[in-house]
Amino acid sequence: MATDITVRSPLRVDFVGMTDYLPACQQFGGSIINVTINKYIYAHLVPRQDDKIIFHAPDYDDLRVEVASAGELDPKGELGLAQEIVSRFELPFGVDLTTYSEMPGGAGLGSSSTIATCVIAALDAVTGYKLSAYEMAEMARNCETAALETTYGWQDQYSPVTGGGVKFMKHWPADSGRAIEINVIPLDARSMAQIEKSMVVCYSGISRPAKSILDAVAAGVLAGDEQVVSALQGMSEVAERLRRELSDAKVDSVGPMLTQVWSLHQQLHPDVTNERLEELFATAMAAGATGGRVCGAGGGGTMVFFAAANREFAVRQALREAEARIFDCSIDTHGILRW
Repeated sequence: MATDITVRSPLRVDFVGMTDYLPACQQFGGSIINVTINKYIYAHLVPRQDDKIIFHAPDYDDLRVEVASAGELDPKGELGLAQEIVSRFELPFGVDLTTYSEMPGGAGLGSSSTIATCVIAALDAVTGYKLSAYEMAEMARNCETAALETTYGWQDQYSPVTGGGVKFMKHWPADSGRAIEINVIPLDARSMAQIEKSMVVCYSGISRPAKSILDAVAAGVLAGDEQVVSALQGMSEVAERLRRELSDAKVDSVGPMLTQVWSLHQQLHPDVTNERLEELFATAMAAGATGGRVCGAGGGGTMVFFAAANREFAVRQALREAEARIFDCSIDTHGILRW
């Protein structure tokens, strides 16, 4: 009998995101900058003596789903994504599978895709499939498409399995003959420490309505909407410039460039921003932030700001007084781990 497997996968803060919508990337490319943080998704797998497959999500109203055997897995049922993933593996035994996130749902930190990679990594370990990072990321993407009937991005599947740190991620256009490129930006210890000191991450209190925004972006790309397409291309251009700035250890450049991204992001759909997000943005800037943006699709979730020198405490305090929840974050340099 195989042993218990635990998997830990870091969530991410995207300095530049929303540029990984796959049809857009295939058409004209897309570039991303994100950082893996020490807030995690966990998966714990325990082999059973029978054929039952039991799913447990303690952070999702303590939901438990019991399936009699692999032949009865239902990707359209409760915890359907996990059921779809398990169906891709030939298990010689049943399993108890528990997953949970350290962060609230709808935070815009890539949790749903990170859960998928966690489950895949656990099943890969217990079955001995020995999937590559690419195979795990692509399986996560394919399973999400099958179970959730969505085809959006790719950064959240590739981010944890390709290691930690601050990463530049690029999808080349289909006619380039190239595909996905992942580069860890080389930062020395001082630059990493400066990023951790300056970065202020807070939860707005709003669980973001991601699907409506993502659907609108998809429709805009399909229709060739000039505003949507130019915004995505502009965000990718900022990612390219930010990569160069960070490679030269110019950490002070991050804040203003986050604001450039946020301005372009808002051109994608009216629901990207709202009164609460604008209030928190103004509060942080007045307290000493040099820039910031909403993570993920927008509309709510998590915001990231960069503070001017020695203003990070003031920015955090001002956001607390505005009833935002502050997350103390450091950079995870490991990526996905299993034991």
